[in-house]
Amino acid sequence: MNTIKTAVAIALVAGTTSAMAATAAVETTPAAKVAAAKAQVKTDAAKTSTAVKTTTAATQAKTAAHTTVAAKDVVVAKAANAKQATVAKTVQAKDAAAHKTVAAKDVVVAKAADAKQATVAKTVQAKDAVVTKTAQAKKTAVAKTTQAKDVTVEKTVAAKDAVVEKAVEVKDATVATTTEAKDATVEKATEVKQAVAEKADAVKTEVKAEKKSFFSWFKKSAA
Repeated sequence: MNTIKTAVAIALVAGTTSAMAATAAVETTPAAKVAAAKAQVKTDAAKTSTAVKTTTAATQAKTAAHTTVAAKDVVVAKAANAKQATVAKTVQAKDAAAHKTVAAKDVVVAKAADAKQATVAKTVQAKDAVVTKTAQAKKTAVAKTTQAKDVTVEKTVAAKDAVVEKAVEVKDATVATTTEAKDATVEKATEVKQAVAEKADAVKTEVKAEKKSFFSWFKKSAA
């Protein structure tokens, strides 16, 4: 707008200058020069009008360009805003999806943890049951083994006692038999000894008698 005003002012100044020159020429020159001056004024006026039109067109074109740029800026701004809104919506949707995914993952992890804990608890319970059963079975086996061992020991002791008792009986019987045999032998030996002694006494008596008889005979013979 300022450019248009400037162009109009320049044109008016140029026209005024031409008019003043023409007026001066009319005052000092003949009619031919006046006509030439008028023609010059018309030419200058035409040039001024053309310049004004050109300047106006340029100004309008520049204004249109500014308008186009402004409109373009508005379009770009709207597009940028739309893009930002779309990006914001996309980010929001992405965040929501991520939150949902994380929540679902947390649920799955929690369920897996619960299932794992339940499995561990069941495993521990089953292991404890097996240990308890094994301990009970071991106790029962130990009790049975101890009982069988005690029975075996009792049987062994009883058999040993029986063997000892029988051995004592056999020994006692052997001792009794040996004692009886010894007593019989001693008694028999005593009888034999007595018989031998009696026989010896008889022999001695007989020898004494014979000796006495011999001495009596000898005495008789000697006399």
